[in-house]
Amino acid sequence: MNPMTELGLRFVRRPGPGGRAANLAAFGATAVVALLVTFLIAGSLGLSQRSERIGWRSADKADPATAVGMLDLDDEQRVDGHRLSVLELATLKPNELPPPPGLDHTPKTGEVFVSPEVAKHWPSLRKQYGDLDQPTGVISAKGLSSPEEFIVIRGVDAIPADEHPQYVSSWNEKVWDSRMLGLLIAVAFGITLVLFPILSLVGQAAGVAAKRREHRLAALRLAGATRTQVLWLSAVEQAVLGLAGAVVGLIGYTVLSPLIAQIPLGGGRWYVGDITAQWWTVLVVLAAVPVLSVISALIGLGRVSITPLGVVRGQTRKGLSVLRLGLLVIGPVILAYYGMQAAVLPLLIGVGFAALAVRVIGPWAVQLVGKAMAKAANGPVMLLAGRRLVDDPKGAFRPVAALVLSGFVTGFISVFMPPGEDDPSFNDMRIGVALLLSLVFLTVAASTAAGAVGTALDQAAPARALRRSGVPLSVIERAARVAAVVPVVGVGLPVVGFGALCGLALSGGKVLTSGSSGVLLLLGQVVAGLVLVTLAGAAGAPVLRKASAN
Repeated sequence: MNPMTELGLRFVRRPGPGGRAANLAAFGATAVVALLVTFLIAGSLGLSQRSERIGWRSADKADPATAVGMLDLDDEQRVDGHRLSVLELATLKPNELPPPPGLDHTPKTGEVFVSPEVAKHWPSLRKQYGDLDQPTGVISAKGLSSPEEFIVIRGVDAIPADEHPQYVSSWNEKVWDSRMLGLLIAVAFGITLVLFPILSLVGQAAGVAAKRREHRLAALRLAGATRTQVLWLSAVEQAVLGLAGAVVGLIGYTVLSPLIAQIPLGGGRWYVGDITAQWWTVLVVLAAVPVLSVISALIGLGRVSITPLGVVRGQTRKGLSVLRLGLLVIGPVILAYYGMQAAVLPLLIGVGFAALAVRVIGPWAVQLVGKAMAKAANGPVMLLAGRRLVDDPKGAFRPVAALVLSGFVTGFISVFMPPGEDDPSFNDMRIGVALLLSLVFLTVAASTAAGAVGTALDQAAPARALRRSGVPLSVIERAARVAAVVPVVGVGLPVVGFGALCGLALSGGKVLTSGSSGVLLLLGQVVAGLVLVTLAGAAGAPVLRKASAN
């Protein structure tokens, strides 16, 4: 075995002072990343599978002269308070085509097939369908989008032209259902919005013990290790943690699948099989999560591989350029140009650029705030906190990056909160918003928790030096809390406004939110952010106290 590989595995087993807490934090954050990635992939594929089963109901590509059948779908009826879809189906010519999905044969005139849920309410419908004691048949799961779907498929002689029937050439056409297609587009926007918080969580997981690893690897460089050996050592250590986290995340998703299937999106709960991770999804997660973790770790070690002496001496990083501000205009300009048009890909790119701008500009903004704090400081707490932000703005922003990006997400969707009408699309949007915020909050919570440990370990050496010079521990801890809260308030609040600006650019300047739901959402984001940072500070204090004791 390669000596550096063996040494890397040894560091995982025996990480040294503070290393166990760092490894556990990185492991937990990586597990959350794997769970979220699996959920996003499996959920998107689940929408596709649901659409394949019911897409034929909205097919309308056949020539009326050659079509084998015609359809008319009415989804405005109700049965016992439940929204009911009624599909009338007329066969235009004899054929030997397979029956529609979920049916044992193509309905003839007068025959009625119902979903299991409608079968339970059949007494309320039997008079409407010729006093049938029982429906002709029950639609199986192969023809339903959800186990809760209320649908009646009825065979008729013909459908009047004034009802604008749809013509089909097959009962098994691979056509996207309009509702599922709309959901998939919404999911694409949701993935774009949550992608950068997840990537920040990956970076947080990889860099949670960055300072500890920097000094250890810098010492190896000074002892004669080559740049390649140092990078390989770090890659092995991070890959093991990433792979272990990916396995636990996949197991966690499998355990939670029955609960996830209860989410009533797209008209009802999901079949568990629709959201079960396929074998290739498992392989993708097992490969992608460790690889992303390793890449993030190696990016963070660039300074070690080039100037190990600078790490040991604690050399201050170079200041960040104000030119980063130029990124702020790209996303809103793209969103304003395309507006609420059907150009989905450019809009996704615009949202991605806006989120990327927040991630890139965040450290510069933290540095700016830190300089102002250090100049205006009238006591040791503010001075120490300000110098911490100025000396290492990237390190100060990393623990709260996911939290700040969640502010962008909240500000963006606050413009699009739908009204409370009883409309399927609005119901889907409300549930989707709640689901997106839940994913973002889970990402933020994991990133903030890992960041608390990472920040405490990063500050162990300076805190130890300060304690030896006579600075009280209470002052050091208060400065650490201030340095954690300031980026959230000083950067996070403007980012919330920037997210709302991007949402307004997309909507053409119109606020599509009804009532005060958007304002409540923004207030909830601010409160949740401050609570998370406070809890993280409380969790990181014991680690900092212990790591700086000797």
